[in-house]
Amino acid sequence: MMLAAIALSACAPKPDAASMAVAPMTRQALEYDGLLREFFVFLPSAYDGQTEFPLLVFMHGYGGTATGTEAEVTQGLNFFAEKHGYVVVYPQGTWFKAGDTPETRWTVTSWNHISDGFDTGPAGPICRIEARVSPCPPECGTCGQCGWTSCHDDVGFLRALLQSVSSRYTVGSDSVFVAGFSNGAMMSNRIACEASELFAAAALIGGRLEPGFECTPTRKIPLLQINGGQDNTVPHDGRLSSDGYFYASTQSIAAHWNDGEACAAALQDWRSPAIKGEAVSCTIACGDTDHAAIDCLWPEGDHRWPGTPGTRGSNGYCVTGVQAASMPEQARCLAPDPASEPWGSRLMFEFFDRQRGD
Repeated sequence: MMLAAIALSACAPKPDAASMAVAPMTRQALEYDGLLREFFVFLPSAYDGQTEFPLLVFMHGYGGTATGTEAEVTQGLNFFAEKHGYVVVYPQGTWFKAGDTPETRWTVTSWNHISDGFDTGPAGPICRIEARVSPCPPECGTCGQCGWTSCHDDVGFLRALLQSVSSRYTVGSDSVFVAGFSNGAMMSNRIACEASELFAAAALIGGRLEPGFECTPTRKIPLLQINGGQDNTVPHDGRLSSDGYFYASTQSIAAHWNDGEACAAALQDWRSPAIKGEAVSCTIACGDTDHAAIDCLWPEGDHRWPGTPGTRGSNGYCVTGVQAASMPEQARCLAPDPASEPWGSRLMFEFFDRQRGD
């Protein structure tokens, strides 16, 4: 479906008070590569087991949790999933405890988005020598100077996850989407390239792969990127991050996405939604095709979900009750703020709605 323009209304209604009462998620798990991997499933109230529903796989960021990302990072992504009628699966990345004392111990979660173990990638160093060194998963041996993520086969796990979910729930095979925030966006970037036959579209929010690891999907699909202009954790323009790491620019990601096509370099202004007073500038490449790449910049935004205030629970280092038994030492999440109107969620779901096969 062509994406020359997606009309987004600045006055589109937020979920009303009645829609705030969504069904709780359920915890499930599957064994993959010798590990028991958990994930959490949200079913909209209209789900009846007969009608095919679109499916979104959404991944948390570094240090975050599956349930914490839904509750705190996105301030209630399931409210929008209910409104748009999506089944959502929140997989949990692998994790371990770091820190030498009870006061310094913390849960380190991550996705193996591709660069684990690399100090130098295809385009050169992926961090500076003075970069902050992150804890290395003990089962991964040495992570080097620049490695900071899991070394597990997360691409294989996500393939197995989709197979498991698709066999249990009635979801449309042509309406499966992938998205994530921060390290979860990086993992979404990787899986959307390496397993693009499984997805109808991808959304990367506040994260993408390192320079030299940009990729072209084996089957080209639409891409949405949203990033903050003040994000110094994963800068949108390829500059050095605040902790000494390099990430590809959003423009480079978009160019590689449609590599080999003349339209990849022909950027056009795309109608910028002004939601909640936020000025957002967007460009689109290959807008007259079924694999458009949209790149949106939120000039005032930092490393947080677009449209959230960033004053409470913006990192997802917490769990809700359904995940508390798995991570008993994690803090309990704050409930989503009913006053929050994260336009990033609305934009993402409206983007996906355009690609649905129903």
